[in-house]
Amino acid sequence: MSEGYVPLSAAIIERALLDYKQALSEKDEGTIRECERFLRSQWFAFLSDLDGEKLIVMMKEEAA
Repeated sequence: MSEGYVPLSAAIIERALLDYKQALSEKDEGTIRECERFLRSQWFAFLSDLDGEKLIVMMKEEAA
């Protein structure tokens, strides 16, 4: 991926994680599903080297 896209990729992921955190705290099932779908997607894998499944587990533990 071109270096110019790194900040954009980071911003997309950061926004998704913020949305996911808020959805977990508000128990917003629709947004939770949407965020989890993104974190498990090929698009997420393209944007990041992070493990989406691990992020989901970590965020759920943090919200508990």
